[in-house]
Parts: sequence; C-alpha cells; structure tokens
Amino acid sequence: MKFKNIMAPLLLLGAFLQSCNMKQEVDLIGCNGVVYTVDSAFSKAEAFAVKDGKFVFVGTSEEVLSKYKSKEVIDFAGGPVYPGLMDAHCHLLELGQNLLSADLKGCASFQEVIDSVKAFRERHPALKSITGAGWDQNLWPDKKIPDNSLLSDVFKDIPVCLTRIDGHAVLANQAAIKAMGLDASDPSLDKTECIVKNGRFTGIFMENTAVRFKTVFSPVTEENLESSLMEAQQECFRYGLTSVCDAELEYGTLQALLSLARKDSLKLKVDAWPLPTQENFEKVTEPFTCGNVKVDTYKLYRDGALGSRGSLLKEDYSDMPGRKGLEFYPLDTFRKYCQWCYDHGFRVATHCIGDEANGSALDVYGEILKGENDLGWRIEHAQIVADEDIDKFRQFSVIPSVQPTHCTSDMFWAKDRLGSRIRTGYRYKELLNQLGWIPSGTDFPIESVNPIYTFFAAVFRKNLDFKPEGGFQMENALSREEALRSMTIWAAKSTKEDSVKGSIEAGKAADFITTDIDFFTAEEKKVPQTRVKGTWINGSRVF
Repeated sequence: MKFKNIMAPLLLLGAFLQSCNMKQEVDLIGCNGVVYTVDSAFSKAEAFAVKDGKFVFVGTSEEVLSKYKSKEVIDFAGGPVYPGLMDAHCHLLELGQNLLSADLKGCASFQEVIDSVKAFRERHPALKSITGAGWDQNLWPDKKIPDNSLLSDVFKDIPVCLTRIDGHAVLANQAAIKAMGLDASDPSLDKTECIVKNGRFTGIFMENTAVRFKTVFSPVTEENLESSLMEAQQECFRYGLTSVCDAELEYGTLQALLSLARKDSLKLKVDAWPLPTQENFEKVTEPFTCGNVKVDTYKLYRDGALGSRGSLLKEDYSDMPGRKGLEFYPLDTFRKYCQWCYDHGFRVATHCIGDEANGSALDVYGEILKGENDLGWRIEHAQIVADEDIDKFRQFSVIPSVQPTHCTSDMFWAKDRLGSRIRTGYRYKELLNQLGWIPSGTDFPIESVNPIYTFFAAVFRKNLDFKPEGGFQMENALSREEALRSMTIWAAKSTKEDSVKGSIEAGKAADFITTDIDFFTAEEKKVPQTRVKGTWINGSRVF
C-alpha cells in the first residue's frame, strides 16, 4: 500500500513534466486579452504565441498555454489587443519638421498665431529662420486669408515661413521673400501661385512656390535629417502605428530612410513614395525593398487643397466666382508621369481633392490601365467626386485612399466653397462600395498622428467637440468594423501586403498594440480618450 501511495504522485509529476517538455518554445506569449484578430471573419481570440517575429498560433488562453512556453508572457488582464495600426497616407519628414517648428494648430485668431511664433522664437533664440505650421483662417472670426503686414512688422530681421494646415500654402514675411530673391514684377513668376496686391506680395504663396519656401526654410538639415525621421518614428509608436505610407519623398529623404533601414534603426514599416522629380526618375527606376522600406509607388498630384481654394473643381468655387482652383502641373505632364510609372513597373498614388482633379486623374488611369486589373493604383483623398466619376474607381480597379479627419476638419466651412456640391464630398461609404474595401490614414502632420481620431471621425463623423450633434452626412459613415479594417488589413491590402501583416493570424508579422480603452466597443465620448499602452513590431516592444 505504501508503495502505491508513493508511486501515484510520482507518476502525475512525471506526466506534468513530460507535458511541459513537449510544449513548443516560443519568443512571446500574450494571453487573457480581448484580441481583435481582424481576420476574414472578424473573429475574437484571447491569446497568441509569437516565434521569430510572427504569430504562430492564435486562440484561447488555455490552448496557447497548453501548447507553448516562453520566458516572456504578457497577461493582458482582459484588456483589448488590436493588430498594429497602419496609416495609409502620411508625411514622416514633415512630422519631424513640425516637431522643430511652431505649432499653430487650433489658433483661434491671427494674433494668436503671431503670439505663438513669438513664444517659439523666445524658446529658440539661435535659429536663423523661423518656421511654423497648422494655421487655419477658417477658425478665425473673419475667416480671411491673412497678409504678411503684421508678421513683417513683428519679425523685421528674421525670415518667417508659416505653413497652412493643408500644407499647400505658406505665409512668408518680407524678410523671407527677400531671402528667396522674389520680385512681384518678375514676368516669369507663376501669378496663380501667389497673391499680389498693388504690385507687392501679400506673403501668401501656394503649391509649387510654397514648396520652394518650405524647402529653403526647412528646420530639417542634412545633419539632422535622420534624427528627425527617428523622432517621427517614435511619435508613430506612441500612437500605435506600426506601418505607414510616406506620401512624398525627395531623393535625399528616401536615402535617409534607406540608411536607417540598413542600420536596423528603422523599426517602422514604411511604404515610401518618391515624388516625380528628375533626380528620382533618374535614380529610382524600378521597384525594390530594403529592410523595412518598400518602394513601388510614385506620388503624383493633380491639384491643391480646398481650404486655400487650390483644389481643382469642374465649376467655380461657390464663394469665389471665376476661380476653379489650381492644376499642380498640366494634364499632359501628369499623363506622361503615369505612363513612365506604368512602363517601369511602379504603381501610382495621385493627390486629388476637387471633382475635376478626381475625374481627370481617373480618366488618365483608365487610358493606361484599360479596365479591371490588379495593379493597385490609388487616388489619395478622393475628397470631392462627381456622380459621373465615382463608378470609375470600380471600372479601373482604383483604390480610393481617404483620411476621415479631413471630413471633420472641413465640414463647417466646406459648404462655403462647394455649395450644393458638398453632397459629393467625403463620400467614404460610397467609395468603399466601389471595391468592397477602403484604406484610411491621417495625412499627418496636417491632421493629428493619432489613428484613434481616424476611427472616431469615420464612424461618428463628428469633431472632437462632438459636433455636429447628429454627425455630418451620416449616409457615408463607416461601421466600426469597416473603420478598423480600413486602418489594418485594408491598409495592408492597399500596399499589397495583406498576406504578411494587417491582422492577428498565424504566419503574419506579430505587429500589435494594447490600449487602455476598448475603442471598438466604447461609447462615443470615450473613443477619443483612448491611449495606447504598448506597441509591438515583429514581436518586439517599441513603445
């Protein structure tokens, strides 16, 4: 009897030890969570195991803990877990640049802009020029585009260049204009890109001329370019972004990204889009991948922004008869760029805000693509699309890539620009129905980096003050599931990477985040309060 009493516990212990030894060793186990897999069934799980940077199993906590063992086990304590969020359209360098500039977002008057710039200069007295970004005259009492008279009086001896919220216009003081060597009487100057009154510049410059100002007075230098990109990367991690589409790159910026990738300093996964510059056309002649950087898309433009009346419309602006907006470059040049990209195996992503910009770009795409295809060409913003053009997204398999916070930023003044055409703006649900899916992003730093605001704007169609009360044009709101898919698996599909990332499934990259609030189920006013607790890329914690 004594022998039997001793043997029974020993046999049980042996069986337990054997079961432990039979468990597969993995690098990371996450358990006891509400895991939104965003798989094809939009199923939920509790746990997963990660090995060599990929999910190897997703299921219940009991299943994972019975099959796997790891030195690193995360107990999610019942909290939400999402796939790593993706931004389908943003600007990394500009984000890094804005971290070195005066933040003018939300300034409620031009005087507040001036005060913010003065405070910035006091904090940075050694700067040889001052930059700022984010001013929006639509937030001011008179809603008028400013001139530079006050700016030039306050800052007489130092160049100041302030970028509008949309990035398509700048306000420059006289010192900055002088430093640029511009003369209002110069016949070669593109008068459509600057405002001249009584023979002198008002300080407002748009589109290509604005780009020249931003380039000359950029606080990002060759010496701090890589560090600026690294700061932008960390800001992305803070908000749960694990992948981004960087939507306009000069050759030097692209090389800086590639340098960081080669040194394994760049953990963020970047779909990098060169601009159609002569240098890029000569040196970036075929798609390639280097570490976390993929280059297979060129970024083109058809027009400017609605707020500065630079978007290209079919009919005049309702609040400015005789003006239809600006063409970024002639249609024949755009067609030539598209054909070059097609011939060299690149995809195309074109900035289109106005209905004429969208319609003409889709027509050129149709000439080249002929019909349905799997090339994945894109229209960025697709902000105002006429009824006669919307079906062209489906006809030519064109991806509409949208930024829901643009809708909630623009909604209170966009009707002034468009009149009854506002009905054809921000029609995300109708665009989703073209292909059955839609990617979304923020366009940061024009909007906040925070992708939770993207989700909120897409679903509720309200700003962060929860206005308007019933939501804006709610027939084009996305469901919560559609909004989350647009920031994860559909964003990955837009870069042809949905087989390797974008959802929490076995075989895919272990990119995931945890948050303090389950924004998928939270009541409306809780959603924008959500904060990211942790961000993991390939199973490694980066925030």
